[in-house]
Amino acid sequence: MRGRRPMPSTLKILHGSRSPLNSAEASSPLLKRMPQAPEFLDDEGKRAWSAEGRRLIKAGLLTALDLTMFGTWCIWYSKRDLASRAVNQSGVVVRANGVGNPYINPYMSVISMCSKAMHQIEIEFGLSPASRSKVKSLNPAQKDLFADFLDGVDDEETGS
Repeated sequence: MRGRRPMPSTLKILHGSRSPLNSAEASSPLLKRMPQAPEFLDDEGKRAWSAEGRRLIKAGLLTALDLTMFGTWCIWYSKRDLASRAVNQSGVVVRANGVGNPYINPYMSVISMCSKAMHQIEIEFGLSPASRSKVKSLNPAQKDLFADFLDGVDDEETGS
């Protein structure tokens, strides 16, 4: 597909976009609690599933339709953690059998690859500062003030 990626309708509404909304867009209710971690995740992936999943739910960002993508993020998280531990043990620069010319630890490439893949998924969830800044929402205090304002307008119009 050419051009920009399509923006979900909910984000179009929050942005105040005037472009037409997709009335047939798939939707799913937000999750209220984190389901059990899938079996394909290792222990570190399951910890990420539980901890980060709860954060996404609390932020109102995770639906049942998102679980597959979130599971993929947990895989990348786990592999990045494993590679980071290996780099911590052997160092960023290593030598073959302790001799020869030094070279960058191959695990650094794994960390980079995992971080890039995680970042792409994080953008989809609105977890980067730049992707979050595109969404405008009212904070609860502003909503209350606006509701009070509308209540006052109703009272004046009805003569109460």
